[in-house]
Amino acid sequence: MFGRFLIICGISVPLLAGSLFVQKGHYGVTYDVLTLPRNEKMGLLGTSYLYDFGHAYVGLGIYSAVTGHRGGFFTGGVEGGYKFPITHNLLADVGMFVGGGGGGAAAQGGGLMLRPHLGMLYDMHGYNIGAGVSKVDFPNGQINSNQLYAKLSIPFTEVHKKNTNSPMIINDIETFAKMHHLKMGWSDTYFSLILERYFIPEGTLDTSGKVSKNHLDLVGFEYGKYLHHNFIAFIQAAGAGGGDASGYAQFFGGLGYKQPFSQYFGGYIKTAIGAAGGGKIDTGGGIVHQESVGLYAKLNNKLTLSSELGHIKAFNGNFQATSLMMSVNYTLKSLSVGSSYQPLSSYQSFGDYEVDITLANQTYIGNKRNLNLIGMKIDRYLNNHDYFSAEALSAYSGNAGGYSVGLVGFGRRLQVRNNINLFTTLCAGVGGGGGVDTGSGFIVQPMAGVQYAPTDDFAINASFGDVKAINGGLNDLVVNIGVSYKFKTID
Repeated sequence: MFGRFLIICGISVPLLAGSLFVQKGHYGVTYDVLTLPRNEKMGLLGTSYLYDFGHAYVGLGIYSAVTGHRGGFFTGGVEGGYKFPITHNLLADVGMFVGGGGGGAAAQGGGLMLRPHLGMLYDMHGYNIGAGVSKVDFPNGQINSNQLYAKLSIPFTEVHKKNTNSPMIINDIETFAKMHHLKMGWSDTYFSLILERYFIPEGTLDTSGKVSKNHLDLVGFEYGKYLHHNFIAFIQAAGAGGGDASGYAQFFGGLGYKQPFSQYFGGYIKTAIGAAGGGKIDTGGGIVHQESVGLYAKLNNKLTLSSELGHIKAFNGNFQATSLMMSVNYTLKSLSVGSSYQPLSSYQSFGDYEVDITLANQTYIGNKRNLNLIGMKIDRYLNNHDYFSAEALSAYSGNAGGYSVGLVGFGRRLQVRNNINLFTTLCAGVGGGGGVDTGSGFIVQPMAGVQYAPTDDFAINASFGDVKAINGGLNDLVVNIGVSYKFKTID
């Protein structure tokens, strides 16, 4: 049953028939206090999802304003670095973030953000805490700040499968878990498409001192995972798609508790905290909190409909609203590492599904200006051909700093040769900021392209299409270039 060896994170890992491997990583949280022009201070919270490859790490980073007066300032991009061991518990940490974004009427220029850092970390059983110095520079803007930062790293371990069609049975997983001394089981996870309306109290002022409209419509997605019994942890991202607040965006993390009433119905409560702003919505420094209660109805083992009523409020801004949200949830049982999940033997029907994580560069080619965006795209395959797609990008050049877009949709892949595929996607979502005319914020983007995969693990993509605002002036040709990391999850 054992075969060749794969080098993962600097460790030789025997491959089973299912080609399973351990992927280690960490969640990173940083906090910087930037000095903006005119000696203005802005607290910047960094959150990142990073894969570890030996002492090196790489992944997605998002930076959000949480204190000061620039609520709605967001940047997203790719982050990487290297940890140099000094002693048994002490590490030197050097790295770089490259991304795009802005907002909050800050002086970000075209939106390109660079953040090199150098610091020290103390390791406590995989958890790292430390501090250092960082530089946040917008080369085509007026932000150039040097400061101290604090950092926390929280480790995680995932079991993936090589992107091959090798067969796999439950015995492979059980043997793999014993060999690597891992406690593994099945966890319930879900993805949700959400539609939400904020009812804003009359007389609420926006950042320009004018009275806000009485409602704001949002489109977004949520990912959640059951931690123990009925407790869940989730992240949520959404943006304005109506209500004259194009450019408003929010990014939350939270906890919840679900209580079934019967086999098909139940209720839940949730609380979340995060960053929000843009579209002249006055969230002060950017940090907000939201509490909600909801009901759900199961349509089958995979699909659930939910509705919830809540309240959102900025900690130090005028913004507050009653929220009404509707969502469609797709539920999975995912192979997870931990002791509190359902036993491996409790779930025999599973498959392996390809996931492509792509670092993408998009160029909008229009009549007035060319606009470049950087971001991440995730394609999760439902079978060998069809996939669900989600992407988030922000401008880094084209004099549109602060423009960001979030899209979800579906695609189809057609294999031409062993390592060449054609694909099409149709996505819709929200975008705004940076002076780009997206109307209320709702946009659609059909694309077609070609993918070349020189190995099972990596691919290069090129595609073109059109981005159009439903009730705005944006209607540009889109050219996309990306590099993908490919693996399979077990669900």
